[in-house]
Amino acid sequence: MQESIYNLIPKEKTPPKKVTKLYKSTIPGTIAPTGSTFGTQSLIIPVTNLNGSYIIQPNRFRSESGILGKSKNQKLAPIKHRHMGNNSLDIWAEKGSIHRSVDLGHQHSATKPQIPKLDDKPIMGLKQHKNFIATNAIDVILANPRRKQSEPDWTKKSAYGKVPPYLTQIKDTLKEQFYEEQYRKQLEQQEQDNKLQQMPEDELEQIRQGLKKKYDELNYQYQQQTHCRVFGTIGVKRRKENYEKELIQLEQDIEKLNKKYVFIQH
Repeated sequence: MQESIYNLIPKEKTPPKKVTKLYKSTIPGTIAPTGSTFGTQSLIIPVTNLNGSYIIQPNRFRSESGILGKSKNQKLAPIKHRHMGNNSLDIWAEKGSIHRSVDLGHQHSATKPQIPKLDDKPIMGLKQHKNFIATNAIDVILANPRRKQSEPDWTKKSAYGKVPPYLTQIKDTLKEQFYEEQYRKQLEQQEQDNKLQQMPEDELEQIRQGLKKKYDELNYQYQQQTHCRVFGTIGVKRRKENYEKELIQLEQDIEKLNKKYVFIQH
């Protein structure tokens, strides 16, 4: 510490702060309060510790609220866990999980070779005195000559000149589809013919006379409107257009009914 004139000034002494003791509840904090709804997982009884007991039950699988299963805040008896390295086959054999054979051996499936370790080093400096060039030359000289494969004669095949089976199958499939389509169209035509019925001559003549009478009435009303050169209102103009549409429709209907045979559909 460096020398300074300020060090001669006496420092004020501050009294130490009084440390108040923390409040400690008489109720144990490991047990849920009476009727608590925190940390519940059951929908049947959505509260815990209904009896309000502060004493942990002696039974390990007995809840203070009387429901089935373990309580979330209840202290359970310690369980002895296994440590790494003691999982031997003898322990599982005593439990009955596995059964040993007579020769106390276990059969394993073929596995891949182990991965080399980091400190493994390959053996260097290995040499072979084998002359691979001379060995290959001798093998080629002593080998039997290969037979020249001649090109096959395709005309001697059993299926030469015949239609392939897949083409025959496709042809039969198309023919079957064609017959089914013709049969379906024939049924539709028969149903349509059964629905058609020829109109009687007297009824047809009665309809013709009724259409002609209606045509004459509309034509008379239409001729009364044709002398107007100027159509002053929209209603008069629209009425004239409606007369023209109805007269054209009646002419088409009369032309259809003037044929020799008229059929109607049910």
